[in-house]
Amino acid sequence: MVERSNIMDILRNDKFQTILGLAVFTFIVLLSTLYAADPKLYYGVAIVFLAVYMWLLTPVSFIFSTFLIIFVSVILGLIPPEEAFYGFHSGTLFFLMGAFVLAIAFEAQDLHKRVALTFLKFFGKSTKRFLLGIVAVGALLSMLMPSHGIAAIFIPILLGIYAYTNRKDIMESNFAKATLLALSYGTSVGSIATFLGGARNILAVEIYTEYTGESISFVEWFVASIPVSLVMIVVVYLVLNWLYDLEDVDMENIRSNIKDELKKMGDLKMGEGMAAGFLFAGFIAWATVGQIIGMGVVAVILAFAIGATKIVTWEDVESRMPWGTLFLYVGAVTLSLILPHTGLLDRISSGIISGIGNNPLLMIAVFATLTVFLSSAMSNAAVTAVILPIGISAMVPLGFPVIVPVFTIALASGFAFLLPIGTPSAMLVYGTGQLEAKDFLKAGLLLNIFGILTFITVGLAWWKLLGYW
Repeated sequence: MVERSNIMDILRNDKFQTILGLAVFTFIVLLSTLYAADPKLYYGVAIVFLAVYMWLLTPVSFIFSTFLIIFVSVILGLIPPEEAFYGFHSGTLFFLMGAFVLAIAFEAQDLHKRVALTFLKFFGKSTKRFLLGIVAVGALLSMLMPSHGIAAIFIPILLGIYAYTNRKDIMESNFAKATLLALSYGTSVGSIATFLGGARNILAVEIYTEYTGESISFVEWFVASIPVSLVMIVVVYLVLNWLYDLEDVDMENIRSNIKDELKKMGDLKMGEGMAAGFLFAGFIAWATVGQIIGMGVVAVILAFAIGATKIVTWEDVESRMPWGTLFLYVGAVTLSLILPHTGLLDRISSGIISGIGNNPLLMIAVFATLTVFLSSAMSNAAVTAVILPIGISAMVPLGFPVIVPVFTIALASGFAFLLPIGTPSAMLVYGTGQLEAKDFLKAGLLLNIFGILTFITVGLAWWKLLGYW
């Protein structure tokens, strides 16, 4: 008799999961070809299943799953071969690459470490203020570079800070748990505010442009999203402060050691100043000429300047560039191009309208809820790629501005609070071994609820004020 543990090992095996996913996909395609009056509709179902399955379980990397999605899309006739590689020659892809090069320059020069320590020194007067500082600094830095990079540098800093308390039980304390969760959640709510925070933001703009022919500028995105981000920074702090009774910790010793760390770093170095200068120049260029010559063009010249000044080397870029995220973006763009041609979006949006009714605000609430909870289980860029085309298609028959679901779904996908697999930041924090899945569930459920309420109150009110609906 096969033992239960052996069965579970088989089910978790990447090869088995890959074969199973391909088998189900093939079964759907064969049934559709043989029996369906309109097989393209069911081909759409099959490819959505394949994409979500591969992006959720990741039995192969995002790079290989993107290759697979492109291949089957062409073979099934869902997209012409000349359009299949659209994502690879999109200016948005090069914007992401340039943004990642900028983030790598920050990391290589340890500028984000200096910024983090400087802010933490200011917030170190009490445990509650320190908790707020972790949320705020994590959020602020995640507006400037990908959130997983912030978590990667912050975790060693926090672990070192815990050692300064001279408490043997500090790693089991509420202080340690709350601050680690604050780092994960802070980087999530901060990353929604700019295009630099994550691929999902610029992906949402790409999908919006494909469907409407219009675009959203760097400044427009920031103005539309920053109130939601700021409110959620406060909400994260209040929820964690309420859930965790923070013990007395020797904060003076912590501040003293943070000051010592800053002294060891010395004065601001030339490379750090140049990285900061490139960031400032990039922000100005994206906010001004970015809409004229293209965000991607600005990004590539910025990347060239960074490389030419040698503050990072190609070896740095090659080893630190999140290639999987870039290929996930390409796969997501390909999927968003395919869906309108299958009729699947029209069928789904008709079903949503018949089930919910013609109330666009209720529909927005439903999409926000669906996105928030799905993002805890799979890549938020993947969630955006699947849900946003449906949201846009559902709004068009109602005559409601489709820019509202763009903001709602893209921003909500950043609220992956519920599970440690929700974001790379959460996985890094969970990987310290100091948190359990139940810690994420306890705080994450409350934050999911408050996040949804924030969208249907603060978000909608702010976008109404801006004239988007």
